[in-house]
Amino acid sequence: MIIASIMEHGAMYAMTGAFAGFMAGVLGIGGGMVVVPALVYIFHHTQVIPDSLEMHVAAGTSLAIMIFTAQASVRAHNQQGEILWRIYQRLWSGLIIGTITGAIIADLLPTHWLKFLFGVFLLLIGLNMLTNVHVTYPHRFPSSRINRLISILIGLKSGLLGVGGGALIIPYLNYCGVDTRKIPAVSALCTLTVAMIGSIMFMITGSNEAGLPAYSTGYVYWPAVIWVAIPSLLFAPIGARMTYALPVQQLKYGFTAILLIAAIDLLF
Repeated sequence: MIIASIMEHGAMYAMTGAFAGFMAGVLGIGGGMVVVPALVYIFHHTQVIPDSLEMHVAAGTSLAIMIFTAQASVRAHNQQGEILWRIYQRLWSGLIIGTITGAIIADLLPTHWLKFLFGVFLLLIGLNMLTNVHVTYPHRFPSSRINRLISILIGLKSGLLGVGGGALIIPYLNYCGVDTRKIPAVSALCTLTVAMIGSIMFMITGSNEAGLPAYSTGYVYWPAVIWVAIPSLLFAPIGARMTYALPVQQLKYGFTAILLIAAIDLLF
């Protein structure tokens, strides 16, 4: 019965993974912004996860999915010798501290508060993509103390909401004057870091939670991880190749509309 239910819902998970991977390839958008609200929707309509834990499991599962997708990206960048390790060294410790803290806070918050916070996050990202505000950059890193605080806040957001740090790391590294062509590799490595630490934390914090379905480890639901991760890995390279053939600006507007709709659904 359990296996049949997982297979029945597999198509919805696979479609989520395919869309997230494709948009990540085309626009360089982190999959968590797609995967988390999609999982919340699927969990709510299939009743596979208790209503009170929908957001927790969506966030933990999203982080576990990102381990697979981010490591593939890191491996590809590393083969090209593109990773700026000295930049990563400025960020990793703060990201880990923030991710651990965010996961602990997430465990303490009810799911409706997490939905609200994620809705606000999507709304801000969507509006930023829509307005495309240009900022004058100083092209240098702030003091080590400020840099540590920023990296902690980025990790906090990732651990709290189950999204990779790319949405904030990429503009931050742009602000600091890092070579634009080198930023995706650093962002992928940072995403892998928060995904690994965040997944472990969500497994631990959800380990004593009652009502979770079979094949869960804490707040990580493995059938969703597998069904989403594999199509995402397959469609991300397709999206990357299609960047040069599709009207990317129009796709960006369409994706922004989807983010705003998801934000409104989570908020209201």
